[in-house]
Amino acid sequence: MRKLLSVCLITKNEEENINECLNSVKSVADEIIVVDTGSTDKTIEIAKKFGANVFETKWEDDFSKARNISIEQATSEFILIIDADEKLLNPDSIAQTLFNTNFNVGGWLVEMTSFRTNKIGTLDFMTNSLLRLIRNHKDIRFNGIIHEQVFDSIYKLGFKISNSSIKLQHKGYNLTGELAMAKQERNYKLLLKAMQIDPENLYLLNHLGKTLSVLGKIDEAFNTFQQVVEKSKSVGTFTIEAYNQIALIYFAKNEYEKSIEYAKKSIEKLPNQPFAYFILGDSYLSLKQFDLAYYSYKTILSILNNDDILLKVVGQYNIPKEQIYFKMGESLSNLGVFDDAIKCYEDGLKINSTDYFCLLGIYNTLIKMKKNDFANEWLKQVSQIYPNNEYIINLQKNASMEINNNTDNKVIINKIDKLKRPLLTLAMIVKNEEGFLQGCLESVQGIVDEIVIVDTGSNDKTIEIAKKYNSKIIHFEWINDFAAARNESLKNATGQWILYLDADERLAIENQNKFRNFLQNIDESIGGINCLIESEHYKLDGSSEIHRGGYPRLFRNLVFPNIQFKGRVHEQISPSILEQGKSFINSDIKIIHLGYNQERSVMEQKIKRNYELLLQHVKEEPTNGYAWYQLGQTLAQMRLVEEAEKSIKLSISCGNLSQSVLASASATLAQLLGNKKEFEQTLKWSNVSLQNAPNQIYAVHLKAFALLYLNQFEESEKLFKEILVRIKEKKNIPQSGFDVEIPEDIILKGLQKAINRDSSI
Repeated sequence: MRKLLSVCLITKNEEENINECLNSVKSVADEIIVVDTGSTDKTIEIAKKFGANVFETKWEDDFSKARNISIEQATSEFILIIDADEKLLNPDSIAQTLFNTNFNVGGWLVEMTSFRTNKIGTLDFMTNSLLRLIRNHKDIRFNGIIHEQVFDSIYKLGFKISNSSIKLQHKGYNLTGELAMAKQERNYKLLLKAMQIDPENLYLLNHLGKTLSVLGKIDEAFNTFQQVVEKSKSVGTFTIEAYNQIALIYFAKNEYEKSIEYAKKSIEKLPNQPFAYFILGDSYLSLKQFDLAYYSYKTILSILNNDDILLKVVGQYNIPKEQIYFKMGESLSNLGVFDDAIKCYEDGLKINSTDYFCLLGIYNTLIKMKKNDFANEWLKQVSQIYPNNEYIINLQKNASMEINNNTDNKVIINKIDKLKRPLLTLAMIVKNEEGFLQGCLESVQGIVDEIVIVDTGSNDKTIEIAKKYNSKIIHFEWINDFAAARNESLKNATGQWILYLDADERLAIENQNKFRNFLQNIDESIGGINCLIESEHYKLDGSSEIHRGGYPRLFRNLVFPNIQFKGRVHEQISPSILEQGKSFINSDIKIIHLGYNQERSVMEQKIKRNYELLLQHVKEEPTNGYAWYQLGQTLAQMRLVEEAEKSIKLSISCGNLSQSVLASASATLAQLLGNKKEFEQTLKWSNVSLQNAPNQIYAVHLKAFALLYLNQFEESEKLFKEILVRIKEKKNIPQSGFDVEIPEDIILKGLQKAINRDSSI
């Protein structure tokens, strides 16, 4: 049978990364080859779970040697080279590339995006093109002990290099300071060794310069880049990169004229470089040549989508458009062109309504306009978005918050109101939901200000329906991770509050004005609002029951990644809310969930999907009690009672369940044990559940029946009567966790048995 693709990687102690990497390629890999160079963690164990062929070898300070061992084991026609800290973003592009290729192509460039967290907590991105997809040929091999390359062997065979739409993401640069420095020190030693072997290699010399810069050896880095320029005999990527790096070094030394000189040299060699123009703009801005700075930044906007293949190989830092608009605004503000400056900041906020710099840019420009009252009012709005920012707090301390009531004030206040963040964003993830989506979106009309829909691959009318409701639609490759998809919606949500729903849910709000007023006046300490989720569960035996639960479906938008979902399936937002020092309040906001009241075949498919994802989750996080709890619930739905019981007990033993989940887990365990007629244990676990959620009915009814079958009739009778009172007074709305609506006739039958002292089953 024809094998199309082998995925090859080399590893060492990559247990934190390799699962995500292999999960991203498993759908397209005919085989996975892992060459491990000495792991002492679970890297090999995880790789084998994906069916990888693992070859262990000693690390010899030579990346090419390890790479070549991996590709020598490949038996497919083509090979994808990937590292454990990378992932394939668009698997479908592999087949599109290989099935539409010419026989004379030996390798394909893929788009690699690397990211790292910057000083203000947001992500910086760099994108370039790397040769990572190659033909499997005995003479195509890597060369170089570090920053290994395969170009030469492909060209020697007469093959061409082609472009592709394949995209990889690299997170290996997003390391803590200590780990990052250790990686760079390793690279530095290997680069010195490599340069001894090949001292005229400009590719290695350029990498050596960049490594020296990261290590803080600036003078050595400068000399290294100068050598690249002097030794380069033609216009190539090495010269262009070296010019940019020299310009950056001069900029860091405050030698802005020199920085401009080298940025211009880079642009002469390769026009239309956004990054070089950005260096140019920053240099002019530092020299207070604001007009030249403005036009440098403006040029970037016109060349951002440049498709030059050489530019892709050189690599370019991703410059967010809102940052460019901020820089343009700063330039104009310093020129005294205040209205146009504010317009630039507004354009930036249209892209990212929480951009820190554009928000403060408006404040500073209003101050320059001597509109102090308006500036201070604007600062109030900014402080709501960044409540703990020391710089903003200090600005407020010195600000007078009184606003004069005149016509000019009203103009500015209207502008402020217009740019204020929306109150409420609806965030959703969907796939093929044409049957449910319209009902969901109808239920939020007049309530939400913004709808963000992340689609994970619909091929029905889902997108068409979403567009009718002016939704912001984001296409996202499904990677078997609900939290990842949810977080994509958070990245695009601009509201002060976020409501998350599924397409098979309906928001039940009777008084819309009251609801929105409630959101606008919640104390800043509150981060999440527990809503009542009510769903009818269709069980596999054909019966159904009503479940009610309190979950934080509404939460304050503290801006991703401060706020994010966690968990491959049954994802949670609560942990990150708590990490931000925020608390929760309960509410009677109701959400009707229709998704569990479906045909048996649909439910079985959903349960199977959840089971597979939860198995993966507990393998990745074996001490995550919540994941074990959800796995236990799913196993119970599958009628695997013994396995469900073990899983629930393990979830409790982890010791990290929240109080509400502990109540739910204990009640589920009590139910499972009651079905086995282990009534002493049922009594024990129903008591644990009630200790953690005393207002529920479900655990009370379990306890009442346990007491009944243990012949403790008087206590059982009291509890059955208490349940009837709770039902009558509608006290069955949980504060958190979940509850199950128990039909009154079941309680009455139990009460009758208790009165008659009849413990027969």
